[in-house]
Amino acid sequence: MTATRSTDPALSLNMLAKRLLITVWMCLLAAFAVPAQEHGGEHGGVQHGTDDHGHHVLHTMEMSNSDIFKEQFAHSVPYPIALLDHDAEGGHGLLTIYNVQPWQWVCLVLMLLVFMPVVGSFKKGRVGWFTRVMRGFCLWVRDEMIYSVMGKEEGRKFAPFFLFMFFFIVFMNVIGLLPSIGHSFPTAVYTATGTPYVTGALALITLATMLIFGMKKNGIVGFWKGLIPHGLPVFLLPIMVPIELISLVVKPFALTVRLFANMLAGHLVIASAIGLIFLFAKMQEGAATSYLTAIPCFGMAVFIYIIEAFITLLQAYIFTFLSINFVYQSIHQDH
Repeated sequence: MTATRSTDPALSLNMLAKRLLITVWMCLLAAFAVPAQEHGGEHGGVQHGTDDHGHHVLHTMEMSNSDIFKEQFAHSVPYPIALLDHDAEGGHGLLTIYNVQPWQWVCLVLMLLVFMPVVGSFKKGRVGWFTRVMRGFCLWVRDEMIYSVMGKEEGRKFAPFFLFMFFFIVFMNVIGLLPSIGHSFPTAVYTATGTPYVTGALALITLATMLIFGMKKNGIVGFWKGLIPHGLPVFLLPIMVPIELISLVVKPFALTVRLFANMLAGHLVIASAIGLIFLFAKMQEGAATSYLTAIPCFGMAVFIYIIEAFITLLQAYIFTFLSINFVYQSIHQDH
């Protein structure tokens, strides 16, 4: 799986430069996609009592049932952590940094630390086991996902792009599995792919790639003409043209919702299981029997956590593999 040839394209400086350009492109569109959402200094309307916000502490017995779950769900809501500018009404400006973005930057740094040794490993005889494992992952994505759809000749051009997309999503998903121990960055860990602003930006990149390379291959007129099936009767054109145009937009929309919904749903289920522990403790007024109800709730949370650990890789695979197919279909419309 890790066997390579000395003539592998990854050795060339030109390929490395392409990877860096792709990184910058995706960072600008994805990592800086900020959600235009007011937060008001509170997480989901619940008073956390942290020193940062100066709120009064609400103990479990003082909370309403809904506040208990709002407290748990607060970590899944994007909120501003740095107001670098303000709009005309004194609200959040375009340069506002949300809790989503720092974790994307962390992912980019981690990716550089992990994969720069992988790039250099092609020039070395012996490398560490971790580098061999990551190199095997890269070759698997290239051979089993990209080359299997696009072919080796054409897939080589898109390999850096889709490799970055796959591992960028994986790193964001995996970081989201870390438990939060606070209410502000960096102790409050956030899953960047758990918001449609990030997944939507990634899907828009896929849509842009579809349109750009589709029109480059088939021509501007030929690309849009190719959306209509050949030999279609004229009287069906008023029906099929809107359907085909809508289907072009539905593809990135499906990518957005699938990744965002799956990552968010897992966190909400875990948060609900944890919230049940506090709810039962409140209902029993903190009696010793509260520990008995906590055991199945905690077990359910751990079970969902294990499933979500598998989903992190699965959703990255689905998003990337569908993007590969969409781009290939746009380039080869006759298929």
